[in-house]
Amino acid sequence: MPSMDDNRFAGAGAWLTRMVAAGLVCLLVEACAETPTQPRDTTLPTGRWSGDGACLSVAVDGCDLVVGCGHGQFPPPVVHADGTFEVNGTYRIEVGPISINPAPPAMFSGVLSSQTLTLSVTPIDPSLRPASYVLQLTNASGKCAVPCV
Repeated sequence: MPSMDDNRFAGAGAWLTRMVAAGLVCLLVEACAETPTQPRDTTLPTGRWSGDGACLSVAVDGCDLVVGCGHGQFPPPVVHADGTFEVNGTYRIEVGPISINPAPPAMFSGVLSSQTLTLSVTPIDPSLRPASYVLQLTNASGKCAVPCV
């Protein structure tokens, strides 16, 4: 016949089992209640991007685009979770002496997908046509060379 002490330990063991089970249920409910991490805005990866006759150098202090005799500058854009960005900058085409006048404004927009950047330049100057370039991130560093002087 079980003693009084045996019944007391059996009751305590059952109580402990119920408490552990309740704790596990609470942990599972908490874990399931959390939403998955949403993609966050990021920055354009630094380095040199090239393709379609264009070269884009991205640094923490700004971006420089060189396309033949055209060149543009814009601040590092915020790339949204869907890979898109849009930022104001400047763009001009120069042959010969460099102008001392400020460069005219332009809109730079793009889509980043892995190591591929589709960059569109829309100059505010109606005499300049918008253009788009598909660029790949390279292992090169530093600014792009300006081939037109």
